[in-house]
Amino acid sequence: MTQADTGTRNSALAMKVIGWCVILGPLIAFAYPPGVLWGEAPAFPSLGPAHPDSHLQGLHPYLFMLFSMYAAWAILMIRGARDPKANAALFDWGILANLLHALLMVPMAFFYPNEHAHLWTDIPILIALCVACWVFHPNRTARG
Repeated sequence: MTQADTGTRNSALAMKVIGWCVILGPLIAFAYPPGVLWGEAPAFPSLGPAHPDSHLQGLHPYLFMLFSMYAAWAILMIRGARDPKANAALFDWGILANLLHALLMVPMAFFYPNEHAHLWTDIPILIALCVACWVFHPNRTARG
């Protein structure tokens, strides 16, 4: 087996793992503080001020929007694992979108006092996704 074959196989595996983690991670950890406790537990000291009350009991609509965007990417990553080279743009999107998202959230976490929790939750996860997409990008791993 050549280095290119091994690299492509590793990229395919990474696509499946990233896809399933992006889908299952939020479902499993949907009760983590930034998603549920904001607005529900305003006295919780490390979360900052509460978001405005919501009929969704603290779940803001942007959580559902973000979940739908990441669910779409995850499904495409899982499907794209059949041919990583042909679906390399999914890695490019993962790097660019997650990096821009994280970079946008850093100043917001400091500017808006109720957004500090992003510094130790969402932002590190977004950077980890960027790194994983960079390391396992099919154009990098399939060189032989």
